[in-house]
This record gives sequence, structure tokens and C-alpha cells, in this order.
Amino acid sequence: MRSAVLALAAVAALLLAGCAGQQTSNNADDYTGDQKAVAQVVDDLADAGMKGKAADICNTLFSTEVADALSQGNRNCQDAVSDQLDDASSFKLDVVRVEVSGDTATAVVRSQFDGTEEPRTMRFEKANGTWRIAGLEAAAQ
Repeated sequence: MRSAVLALAAVAALLLAGCAGQQTSNNADDYTGDQKAVAQVVDDLADAGMKGKAADICNTLFSTEVADALSQGNRNCQDAVSDQLDDASSFKLDVVRVEVSGDTATAVVRSQFDGTEEPRTMRFEKANGTWRIAGLEAAAQ
């Protein structure tokens, strides 16, 4: 189980790494309720990425499990995310679809990665009333 969380955490940190362009995201206005709150997390990720705020990403956007999984050896989550943000050239993430089921949710998100627009499915969990990124699948269907 720990290796699965670690793999998902690494992919989540890489979400922005291969993007191209200079725009940020504005998806939350397209949704209401919990779907809007989940889309807002995606927008917040794009905004924090653009501003180089790795601490905000680790402390307020990633679930505890994702942040902990990125903290290995003498590197912490902030170091891992900072490295990815340094490599990113764009922070535009387009939410295609949000599905909420209780305290879990998924969002299909499109971004440019290695010159190709690829959808990925982000997973979210609600903890203490706040939606957090819990993982990312390599490609969405």
C-alpha cells in the first residue's frame, strides 16, 4: 500500500512538470457545490504552481498521505514540489469533469505534457471539510 501511495504522490508532483504555455486555470466558475470546491483545488494548484508556492501545495492542497509520501530521506514535500515547479513552463489545467461521491471525488484534468494534451484523473479526499489532492492516475479514459 505504501508503494502505491508513493507512486501516486510522485505522479501528483509531476502534474505540472511537462506543461507548455504560460496561462493559469479558472475552472471553479463552471461548477457548483462540492464540484466547485474540487475544481477550485485544481485552480489553486495551478495558481500556487505559477507563483512557486511549493509550501502551499504541500500544506494546503495535497492530502497528508501525498505530502508524507513525497518526504523521503533528507528531502521533504516542499523540496520535491519545488523541483517540479522549476521544470514547469505552464500551469494551465483544464477540468473536463468532476464527480463527487461522499468524501471522495475525481476530476478529469487536461494539461500539456511533453507537447501533447493528455487527460489525467486526479483523486481528491475531503478531510475536516476541505478537499485535498489524494493522487493522480497517469491517463484518464
